[in-house]
Amino acid sequence: ALISLFLDIDECSMGTANCHTNATCTNTAGNFTCSCKPGYSGSGFHCADIDECSKGSANCHTNATCANIAGNYTCTCKPGYSGNGFYCADIDECASSSPPCHTNATCTNTAGNYTCTCKPGYTGDGMNCADIDECTNSSPPCHTNATCTNTAGNYTCTCKPGYSGDGKNCADINECASSLPPCHTNATCTNTAGNYTCSCKPGYSGNGKSCTDIDECVSSSPPCHTNATCTNTAGNYTCTCKPGYSGNGKNCADIDECSKGTANCHINATCANTAGNYTCSCKPGYSGDGKNCTDIDECASSSPPCHTNATCTNTAGNYTCSCKPGYSGNGKNCTGKS
Repeated sequence: ALISLFLDIDECSMGTANCHTNATCTNTAGNFTCSCKPGYSGSGFHCADIDECSKGSANCHTNATCANIAGNYTCTCKPGYSGNGFYCADIDECASSSPPCHTNATCTNTAGNYTCTCKPGYTGDGMNCADIDECTNSSPPCHTNATCTNTAGNYTCTCKPGYSGDGKNCADINECASSLPPCHTNATCTNTAGNYTCSCKPGYSGNGKSCTDIDECVSSSPPCHTNATCTNTAGNYTCTCKPGYSGNGKNCADIDECSKGTANCHINATCANTAGNYTCSCKPGYSGDGKNCTDIDECASSSPPCHTNATCTNTAGNYTCSCKPGYSGNGKNCTGKS
């Protein structure tokens, strides 16, 4: 047998191979090969970096950023996503323990991002939200007859006293039609816009909440005639002509009982009209109070009216004197026969 006198030279280990820095040297029998390392392309004697990102051969996730490096590439999830770059999941920033939006904003998660929108009643960019004072708007949200009160992010409308409703619509309350009228029994209630007035009725005085009867009869200017009697009544008065007078109480005229025949004098009395009355005086020859008159028997008087020698004869309301036989004269004077 022939003994080989030739030994293979390992150019790779000896460093005599002419491979590129970014190539792998592989010793072969009597030779060597140069192969560009992964991430490089070329003959092995010359190797150029492969840009996997631009070639589209990188295996990064859709929501990752590809960065070319020498002989390789990196995948980094884009902002708003988390993962290893080969897989990236959306980050829900709104569910974070430290939400990115203002307290008075609504956070809405989007693909790889989020939006901040100020809640109703607030204004701003969502990162900063300020309360809107709706009550100072040029077009206030409440009814004209309501009070607007600003609250955090909202407002309230309350109908003013004297009105009822939800604050958006306010209707006048007719207090006078209430089951418990606000005025006194003897007052007139007048409804007004959002209120009412109380006025004591004629014949009463007060503020309408309290009304007291006016005693017109004790007034410094009595309402009745001088010859009438004033009687106070609830809220009014009456005037009645006094006895002996006639009229409506405001005007009273003397009644002439004598001429009207209503006087209660005796037939043998004389009636004399007086202011508001009359008098009865028995006629001559009669005695009494005028209401009752009795004939006076002059002949029975202690001082007879006839002559001693005359006969006195009583008559109704009078008497006659006749000289006795044997005497002549008028009875007042009688002369004997000569």
